[in-house]
Formats: sequence, structure tokens, C-alpha cells
Amino acid sequence: MPSPEEERGEHPTLLDVNDARIGLPRDLAPMRPRQAAWAFNSSEYLFELKWDGIRATASRDHGVLHVTDRNGGDLLPLVPELAQLPIPEGSLLDGEIVVCDSRGRPSYDLLAGRLGPRGAKRGFGPVFVAFDLLYLDRRPLLGRPLTERRRRLRDLELRGRTIGVPDHLDADGEPFLEVVAEYGLEGIVAKRKSSAYVPGTRTGDWLKCHVNPRADVVLGGLVEDTTGGTMRALCGMFADDRGTLVMAGEAYVPLFLAHWLDEATRAFAASASPFATPLAIRSGTRWLRPKLVAIVEHAGDVGMLRDARFRALRFDGNLSDCRFEDPIEIESEPATSGTERPRLVLLQSLRLNPG
Repeated sequence: MPSPEEERGEHPTLLDVNDARIGLPRDLAPMRPRQAAWAFNSSEYLFELKWDGIRATASRDHGVLHVTDRNGGDLLPLVPELAQLPIPEGSLLDGEIVVCDSRGRPSYDLLAGRLGPRGAKRGFGPVFVAFDLLYLDRRPLLGRPLTERRRRLRDLELRGRTIGVPDHLDADGEPFLEVVAEYGLEGIVAKRKSSAYVPGTRTGDWLKCHVNPRADVVLGGLVEDTTGGTMRALCGMFADDRGTLVMAGEAYVPLFLAHWLDEATRAFAASASPFATPLAIRSGTRWLRPKLVAIVEHAGDVGMLRDARFRALRFDGNLSDCRFEDPIEIESEPATSGTERPRLVLLQSLRLNPG
């Protein structure tokens, strides 16, 4: 029998667990992390690798597999390799779809190549990396602590070429990020052990720490230097809930991406600047309708992007995510270990296909 505390932990507004005819939620928006000011150590958190892929939920409902992006879109036509994903009936999992390079490192560039119009089948995967269990036997687990949801996910012993359950590290975020940086990976996510799962929210219970700061931005235009062949992306952020788009900075577009980005944005051409910020007219500028979300790396300043570099267009982009965000500061505790344990956790996490 569950304790009174366990009963109170169940979410009161979800499915009637005694009615197996009711389907699992199809439009559950994932819970997302906020930005941490720096990596930190804390006994109240566990730390996971930040996967460089596309956020997705996977469920099996009355024998039908559903894999959806964070906006509710069906991903199976784009990743048909996941059609036989071995997850139990009546379960709903949160995770990330990744494609890995020859060294086993997740690569958004390789995944984007597969999802693009030419469908370049490079890299290893795709693999669904499951890091949270939200429903089991049609029973909602959203109100249960993260540690319990993780334990139940482990107990499922999911195995196969298309699915993996990564390891995590207790307490020591600073040495973990140090090791992640050595391997050329994106970063880590800190999750409060006691946290419930609140769909569709961006909460301080989950915090992301990047090796190189990243941001989702609105792509508002391209500036091409016809003499030197270089290109810069004009990046915007929304300043308020009224949709006021302000200039956040420019991002250098690597030469090997410039032609592709020029072609990919042709359908979004605009006759005028989408920015509320007054901008000087420059030769070679092509304005875009504010419909595309881009990933950029930058120098870490809040309010303006400095030394920014274009990484990719986000296939599951949500314009509402493109906002200035004050990072959350967490006081760090002394580390309990060096880098040996974090390195082991990382290598175990990257071993995605145990079956």
C-alpha cells in the first residue's frame, strides 16, 4: 500500500487510472531547464549530460507508438528508424533523439542533416535517449520525485539499438562539466532530486550549464559580403509578450554553412526589417520574416550576443523561447570527488546501445 505521502504526490488532474480505455496525453509539452549562471556542486541535484539533439516524448498507447516533438508534431515520418521503439504499453517517456558521430558523441549537425530536405544519412542512430518516465501502466508519475521516476525508468531495463537510458551523477556538477568539455560536448543539466515534473514549464528545478553559452534566437536577416564571401546572421530576441523583436547581435556563419543557409531561408524573404530596433541599411542585407529559430554560440553576455557563431536552424524551434533570460545563481558546495567518477558516468551515458 502506498503511504499517504505517496498518494498526495500523484497529480490530481490527470487520467483516471482505473479506466484503461482513456488514452495517454498526446500533446504533453516537455518540462524545460532554465539557464544556470555557472556550473555548481549540490547534494540536492543530480547531473546529466545535455544531449545535442531534438527533445521528444515517446509513448505506446493501445498498441500504437507515438513519438512527438516538444510542439506536438509527429516525428516518426522523419525518423522511421524509431518505429519499433521498445517501450512498454501504457508508458510515456521524456527524452531526446540524437545521432552520434564516429566517437559516440551526439551531434545536432548530423541529426539536422538527416532531417533536412536531402536527408543525409550520416552518423550513428537515431537513438531515443530516455531520461524521464512520466506515465507507467497508464498511471501518472508527474507528481513523484525525480529520483523515483528515474529509478522506475531504470527498472524497465530498456534495451535495443534505438533506445538508451543514460547514467547520471550525484552532487558534483563542476567536475562533470569539466570532463564534458574535454570530450567536446554541449554541457550538462542539473535537476533537483525532489522535483516533480510540470509539463510545459521552464523551471529553476532544472538548470542547464553549457560549455560554450548557447541561445535560441529569431533569425531576422542575413548580411552577405559579396567581396569576401562571408555571411552574418542578424539575430533577435523578444523583449515583451507583445512580440516586440529587438536586435540581439550578429552571428558569424561558417563558410561551409553559408550557401545552405541562404537557400534554406529563401522562402522567408521579407521586404523590410522585422526588428523594432532601428538598424543602419547595409549593402548585401536580406531581411527575413521572423519565423525561423536558430542556435548560436556566444561569449556569454546577458542582453546582447557577443562573438556569436551560427550553429544550426532548430527544426523544433519555438519562437516563445527566444527571450533574454537572467541566469540563476546557485551557491556551489565543495566537490565530493575529482574527475574519475564524472568521466565514468559520461562514458556510461554515451554507451547508448547496450542491446
